[in-house]
Amino acid sequence: MLETLLRILNDGWGWMFLRGAAMTLFISVLGMALGVLIGVTGASIKLNGPRWLSGLVSVYTTITRSIPELLIIYLLFFGSIHSVSQLGDFFQMEELINRWFPAAVGILAIGLVAGSYSVEVFRGALQAIPTGQIEAAKAIGMSRWQRLWRVVIPQMTWFALPGCNNVWQTALKDTALIALVGLVEIMRAAQLGAAAMREPLAMYLIAGFLFFIIGIGSQALFVIAEKYAGRGMRAVA
Repeated sequence: MLETLLRILNDGWGWMFLRGAAMTLFISVLGMALGVLIGVTGASIKLNGPRWLSGLVSVYTTITRSIPELLIIYLLFFGSIHSVSQLGDFFQMEELINRWFPAAVGILAIGLVAGSYSVEVFRGALQAIPTGQIEAAKAIGMSRWQRLWRVVIPQMTWFALPGCNNVWQTALKDTALIALVGLVEIMRAAQLGAAAMREPLAMYLIAGFLFFIIGIGSQALFVIAEKYAGRGMRAVA
């Protein structure tokens, strides 16, 4: 098995897997960033927004959680590929569209799914902030923006990081589904390698190892971020 793995890596598939890992990280990071943006916005609306808008957020989270991630990817891909292809023909950007359209679908799909879970993560984080601290900030004359940046956001970040870690790990694994629309990430690289080299076990072992390394590395980063965000706050909490 070791000889097979070394032969695969020396035959150029090592570079293919590295490119796939880079694409996996690219899709995961941008999708998670979109999910966090949706989560913070949706949580703020559910806590302080009008009832009808809060209801729309609840509908979005319910629908997105109920539909499998793969189906969301298919709906986004096949629901827009015709219109996007026409735009590419009109602006003579067919090659650019064909190259990046699956990535855009992946980012949007990951973002929508991550956002539906992040809404509840950030809502819980906002509700965990002691109201007495906000009232004290008002009492000493802090403006609304000062309260936001010095009181709300630091504590919200600390409370939300464990939940965001769970959402991130799920988003990272969901990128494997985007291989089904042609995006060459880790899983697609393994599929192509398995077909070309006729070594499916070795290829999927490499893919699993890469996901494991990325997952462990990001887990360590979240632990560091949580410790950094919690400086001086544990005694208060």
